[in-house]
Amino acid sequence: MNDQEQAPKRYLEIIQRANQIAATTQLDDLLDRLLDLIIEITQSEAGTLYLYDAATDELIFKVVKGSPAGEALLGRRLPANTGLAGYALQHRQPFFVNDVANDPRWNRTFGEMGSLDLRTMFCVPLLLRGEPVGVVQVFNGAFEAVDEQEELLLIDLLTSRLVTEIEKARLLEESQQRERRQHALVEIVSHLTTTLERDELLRRIMSYACELLEVEAASIWLIDHERNDLVLHIAGGENSERVESLRVPRGQGIIGHVIETGETVVVNDVQRDHRFYQGLDQRSGFQTRAILCVPLRSPQIILGGERGEVEGMIIGGSQALNPKHGRTFSNDDIVLFQTLASQAATVIRLAELYRETDSLFTRIIAAITGAIDLKDPYTRGHSQRVSDFSVAIAQELGLSREQIYQLRIASKLHDVGKIRVPDHILKKPGRLDEEEFAEMRRHPLYGIEFLRDNGLLELDLLRESWTALAQHHERLDGRGYPYGLKGEDISLFGRIVAVADVFDAITSHRPYRPPMPIDEALALLQRGAGTEFDPACVEALIRARAKGAILTQDEREQAIASQTME
Repeated sequence: MNDQEQAPKRYLEIIQRANQIAATTQLDDLLDRLLDLIIEITQSEAGTLYLYDAATDELIFKVVKGSPAGEALLGRRLPANTGLAGYALQHRQPFFVNDVANDPRWNRTFGEMGSLDLRTMFCVPLLLRGEPVGVVQVFNGAFEAVDEQEELLLIDLLTSRLVTEIEKARLLEESQQRERRQHALVEIVSHLTTTLERDELLRRIMSYACELLEVEAASIWLIDHERNDLVLHIAGGENSERVESLRVPRGQGIIGHVIETGETVVVNDVQRDHRFYQGLDQRSGFQTRAILCVPLRSPQIILGGERGEVEGMIIGGSQALNPKHGRTFSNDDIVLFQTLASQAATVIRLAELYRETDSLFTRIIAAITGAIDLKDPYTRGHSQRVSDFSVAIAQELGLSREQIYQLRIASKLHDVGKIRVPDHILKKPGRLDEEEFAEMRRHPLYGIEFLRDNGLLELDLLRESWTALAQHHERLDGRGYPYGLKGEDISLFGRIVAVADVFDAITSHRPYRPPMPIDEALALLQRGAGTEFDPACVEALIRARAKGAILTQDEREQAIASQTME
């Protein structure tokens, strides 16, 4: 068969192989097989394939064949006017170079084919309706393989057939990636709303931002209104522990500009932006190349009731730093980060409101217990110590964090009913008579009435833990007060506070007796275990005491005195 007869057959084989390649929807596989086929047609030793990013006017190094050194450059970006590949895009025509190494248009600094002895190169722009999609370069091929019009026509036919498929595959990949990121964002937002602990919340936000945007690090800056500056609370990435305490004046740096103006700023080369604050990199050891910075804008939050609403405001800003894989920030990155920042700002603001409310609640409880201490000076600090002892016992028993928090508050209020006990009984220096003692024994009931009259029993916090007030003078043998409950009828909270209460009472100063020595106090509790006290709670107190978690009144005062002297 002569050459004229073989040519149509060869064309048909090439087109059939092109159709097989076009059947794949995986972009990387399509590009890989296209480059293989062009290398085969041109009888070349090696080749590279770039895709063109119109948004940034850059070429992305996607495939390399025949040069192991070039594989390290995959994913790298370079300006679209760089080197011979850039020349091919500008002129929209394929061309052959006889001596690549000495061609002034060849970009040697890129090191694209550093492991190959370069001789010739054939460069083909990939065009779709006249617009660039990418560039193929093949090296060390024979000039005869592309010197005839038929050969060039075949390559043009091949690339024209597949460039449409490349664009389809790229659009499909971008769509799939966008869909994956949107699903990930929905999942992230759902996880953000599961905590109101601020530091944990900030860590989650930055961790999710690094993962979602594929960046080296991310950070959150919040406005410190007291010091009128910006403080970096959390930074994601490998350098997070080294940069948590950084501060910058308001308005300084790109982050300061974003917070002051409410604008989103993208800088893919921070060295060219005069707003970039060099001091942060110098202090943190982190090298910033590119930055995407968005404001944290908390919306108006309707609180309901008499509280009304909290007005919307910018509470800080968030940064994503250095996209991975040599890429730049895209429009999709911006939209995703803005959405994440919007959700994050809302949850951060709710966390701050929760913290303020929790702090107010804790201070009110402290004020109530302080009023009890003022009423009965002989038991100064008793409520706080019983609360601390109860928490230590609960921790030894393995209670959950939620239960321990409830117990901490309820045990601190265990003697709140003493507010209704007359002063002449509370402050009596000697022992009480029967009538006085009967009145004193009513203080658990008075405490429950106090909670009920003030609507506190309706709170979830005290709905289950009120037994710490009502039952801390009950005994396992049923000889306690005010209800005479026995054994398991006494709640765990009641049994815990009973042990903590007695231990503090017998180891503290009273007007009618000195504190009992520690060994005797622990022995007294052990003797009463099983009849008066819950044995597990007694043993838990002893273990906590051995670990230094329980200090008596005198020991606490001595510790405070030592700290003051230091």
